[in-house]
Amino acid sequence: MALPDQTTAETGRLDGDTMFLDPGTAARVGNLELVARFIVEGFLIGLHKSPCHGFSSEFSEYRKYCKGDPIRFVDWKVYGRTDRFYIKQFEENTNAFSHVFLDTSSSMDFGISTVTKFEYARCLAAAFAYLMLKQGDAAGLSLFSSRETVSIPARRGFLHLRRLLSELAAARPGAGTDFGTGLGMAPERMRRRGIVVLISDMLDDPDRILDVIKGFRYRGHEVIAFRLLTPEERDFPYRDNFEFVDAETGDKLTAQGSYIRQAYLGALAAHTEKLKQGCRDMGADFVELTTDAILSNAIAAYLAGRRSTRVSAPIA
Repeated sequence: MALPDQTTAETGRLDGDTMFLDPGTAARVGNLELVARFIVEGFLIGLHKSPCHGFSSEFSEYRKYCKGDPIRFVDWKVYGRTDRFYIKQFEENTNAFSHVFLDTSSSMDFGISTVTKFEYARCLAAAFAYLMLKQGDAAGLSLFSSRETVSIPARRGFLHLRRLLSELAAARPGAGTDFGTGLGMAPERMRRRGIVVLISDMLDDPDRILDVIKGFRYRGHEVIAFRLLTPEERDFPYRDNFEFVDAETGDKLTAQGSYIRQAYLGALAAHTEKLKQGCRDMGADFVELTTDAILSNAIAAYLAGRRSTRVSAPIA
């Protein structure tokens, strides 16, 4: 895959495979604004080919079909009942308020066959900020590990985007993971209802993670949680004797990979299912990603989640 050149970046045109940047290419570019633009434009090209009207749109009302209207907006169920063509109309939601929470703990600094989780997550966070601000919405950013190290309130505008991208470019993974202390107070500070995008490997006690998500949902925020792993963490391909080192505590375990593989995969599956079920019960979206996934596809997963979950009344 060829890297996008400066002329292409300036014009905003995408050619061939550059519209779907793979994670390795994105990490090598170095310019987060350029990376974010190409991820989002690749996503938007795919969106324009899909039956979706847009990710920041709400159904408004029906009107009779007129010659030249897009067929994809015809409500066929209504046609079946009335034998008449009606078009779904949408209204753009231009007052969305969003906040991206990015995990910067030491466990995110892992990647063997692909980019590290942190490199992938940083590009993804940049793309979300670019997408939100591109459509005129407000976007904020928080970086957290065992504590919240950066918290930028949501605002609009190109200068604000530059500030968010600057913080992301300077961020480095470090410290431990503790959702309780890292994000425990975050829901209370977000007084206006909006969209919470959480990007993390979520290698923490699932109860602590779900408590944080519950705090956001209790206050009426829409939540989409991206659980990010490497292919090695997902599949555990190790067979021989290895020394496994905890990136956050330094604890070591020497074991034969094939001997502990089933126990590891079982524990991971149980951890994932608890998070998935907890999010489902609270009306939050839980999206599993690996660092070999095309970045624009992650944005598409966000769209699917946003269409299926709307900000609703606070949970009990």
